Amino acid sequence: MADRETIEAYAANIEKYRNLVTKQGGNSRLEGFLERLQPGAAILDLGCGVGDSAARMRDAGFTVSCMDASPDMAAMAREQHGLDVEVTSFDELAAKAAYDAVWASFSLLHAARAEMPANLSRIHRALRPGGMFYMGLKTGMHEARDAAGRFYAYFGEDELVAMLGTAGFTPVAIEEDSIVGLLGHPEACIHITSRLD
Repeated sequence: MADRETIEAYAANIEKYRNLVTKQGGNSRLEGFLERLQPGAAILDLGCGVGDSAARMRDAGFTVSCMDASPDMAAMAREQHGLDVEVTSFDELAAKAAYDAVWASFSLLHAARAEMPANLSRIHRALRPGGMFYMGLKTGMHEARDAAGRFYAYFGEDELVAMLGTAGFTPVAIEEDSIVGLLGHPEACIHITSRLD
């Protein structure tokens, strides 16, 4: 179930968030992720936000489906990019072998740490054999709310690799860096691209 305070925080800061995404130019890992896919592959943008990545995928010739728990994010994605976004939470992902890839760019970190194994299982089920999965997360070993009221779950590399393995994924690329988010200060992050075993 989506965290109500997080949804409300994005609603209150939607224009600021959209401007930040536009200024940053989106997730720099997207191009490399798409290079691993066949032309026209079916991609689920899980937690699509304001739709910048989904629009880039669509414009590159991929078939893109979008989900986000925030009605305001979904509305912005429709308005800005003409995307059809299903407003739903991670635990409602019920697709089976429907996608060649799942892109989860700094979205799964809004679910509790304890929910990650179940979310990975649902993503596994939604992918076709050999499917690709990207997730971007903030690093740490705790849960917290930021000054805007958003809930975050933080993870370490070793535990993520272990959870991915248990869920049936093999990591093919792991990178760490930092990003400056809505609140204006850098935070340590991890990017993991995996293949469905």
